Amino acid sequence: MNLQISDVLSKENLIEDLVIEIHQEIKNILGDYKSSQNLYDIIKDALRSSGKMIRTKLLICISLMGEEEISDKIISQCAAVEITHLASLIHDDIIDDSTLRRSHKSTQAKYGKDVAVFAGDYMIAKVFSYLAKKGYVEEISVIADTIRDMCNGEVGQNLNKYKINVSTDEYFENISGKTASFFKTVCYFGSKNCGFDRKDTEKMVRFGQNLGLMFQLKDDLLDLFSEKALTGKEEFSDLREGIYTYPIILALQDEEYGKDIYDILVKNRQTSLDKKDFLILRDLLKKARADFLSSMMIKKLADENRFILKSLVSGRSTYLYKILEKVEKF
Repeated sequence: MNLQISDVLSKENLIEDLVIEIHQEIKNILGDYKSSQNLYDIIKDALRSSGKMIRTKLLICISLMGEEEISDKIISQCAAVEITHLASLIHDDIIDDSTLRRSHKSTQAKYGKDVAVFAGDYMIAKVFSYLAKKGYVEEISVIADTIRDMCNGEVGQNLNKYKINVSTDEYFENISGKTASFFKTVCYFGSKNCGFDRKDTEKMVRFGQNLGLMFQLKDDLLDLFSEKALTGKEEFSDLREGIYTYPIILALQDEEYGKDIYDILVKNRQTSLDKKDFLILRDLLKKARADFLSSMMIKKLADENRFILKSLVSGRSTYLYKILEKVEKF
């Protein structure tokens, strides 16, 4: 595909048009699954819950800051990132024993954990095979490093399960790998595509890092303070698994309410909390202003990203501001 920027910028739904094409490319990459009825059902269901493809939109937006056309390489990068991310979500649901993924039954809940592992592995294998056939050697290396960082973050988080004295530094180190790594990768690809120099590329990778941290912080807030009907996932799912996120880490430091929160977490380590316990904890977290303080951290990261965008030489950053705003108000 070679769409000239002069042509596509006049289209109000530019990004959405490209997302449709990338979604079709994803289907093409995973096309072999049609030869097996079992894989067909599994992959089809997984694609149905693939989400808003924000990483794809981010990669496209950055690429358009310098590129004079939307190249096949950009489409390939987007498709590879989305499939890898989708595979990671399938594996995440196995680890977390999640029954829902965006209001749909998760792959592991519908088909079993063993099948879900194989489905995720299949997707990752298809990504590397696809990129190798295209000759995109750097993309293979970068995505492999992304998976490595993601695994390091997941391992760190799992080793901290039910650990009440997790520090904010440990928290951010883990989510930098498990969540922010994908955002850093798409910002790197986009920066290379648009011809940024090393300094501006580093700025955009930092932008991606911050965006990923914001995304995880918002997810943490939704897990603790939103109803299931709004999120499409079980309430307190991380807490049930002994994963204590940023709002809880902050609230434990509160002089007035920290001890009561600590006692509930000790109980959570010893036995399953009931609905009443969760609601009491939610109330204590609010009294400790954990939701407000977490939102302030999100705002701090968003403000840093706005500063980064203002410092870039390119003026084609309108879409990036919109993406930043969407994540901030997610």
